[in-house]
Amino acid sequence: MAAAEQDLPRGDAAGSRGGRGAAPSLTQVEALIAVVDHGSFTAAAEFLRISQPSLSRRIHTLEDALDIRLFTPVGRRMELTGSGRDVAAAGRRALAEMGSIVAMTASARALSTGSLRVTGLPSLVASVLTDLVGRFHQEHPGVRVEVFTVEDAEELFEAVRVGRADAAAGVIDRVPADLAVSPLPAQEFAAVLPSAAADVTGEAAPAGEPLSAADLAERTLVTLPRGTSIRQLTDSVYRSLDVEPARIITTTQRDSLVPLSIASDGVTVVPDVLARTAPAFGGRLVPLRSPVRRSIGIIHRPGGRRNPALGGLLALMEPLEP
Repeated sequence: MAAAEQDLPRGDAAGSRGGRGAAPSLTQVEALIAVVDHGSFTAAAEFLRISQPSLSRRIHTLEDALDIRLFTPVGRRMELTGSGRDVAAAGRRALAEMGSIVAMTASARALSTGSLRVTGLPSLVASVLTDLVGRFHQEHPGVRVEVFTVEDAEELFEAVRVGRADAAAGVIDRVPADLAVSPLPAQEFAAVLPSAAADVTGEAAPAGEPLSAADLAERTLVTLPRGTSIRQLTDSVYRSLDVEPARIITTTQRDSLVPLSIASDGVTVVPDVLARTAPAFGGRLVPLRSPVRRSIGIIHRPGGRRNPALGGLLALMEPLEP
């Protein structure tokens, strides 16, 4: 409607308003549209469930913010000015866009849309994340999921900090204080030997016997480069048995540790989730004499406006937390 009843108090004549106020708000724009649609300030105030003076203040404040007149008196009625018509048209578009944003965020909160970016150390992406992300996708198939790997802890922390990843699977014993951690059950380690592995006496160890110094003597160690958590834990196993590797093959490919150690008649120490694949390559899992574990979890940014998909992922972890 182009005109409204003249129930808006006016203290100055039509024309330029002196001075610019605060930036316009959506509530002010909503007030303008309500007046246009309902024909009067009284009816618009009733529709918005606010008092008529409150509605008038919103219109005055909007005019001050824009430094223009929105209405001009025509007899006892107020009609939109040319600028007012332009503002009303733009305001309708703004309210429609905001409605779309609200709908999209509601959909994201319901996890029917949205995105989730997850990263991690390669060994954890290949083990821990496969189950967790798979379960998340089954429960929320509308959320777009991206999984990628990083090479070390520093790259992992930075990916979370800068928002390249919403969450990261990593070792959590030295996570920086600016990041948050949701722990997962500690990851157990085991050794892998060829199925017919024999010690230096030529005798094969009985099945189920823990790893011994004799199992390692003269056998090639297949492991990751120094600085990785798997290599650090492997070195601790050798120290606990007072043995030095006879030879070392290093690889950056975590998924090659088990098959490469078996093919080279060597030994590797890996998370038990990887060690359990040994029979498929002609090897066997050998438990460690003293338990070796690494603390792992999902690392993410604390607080703030969390991605709803991240909240959904962390909710799936609650039954898994130690």
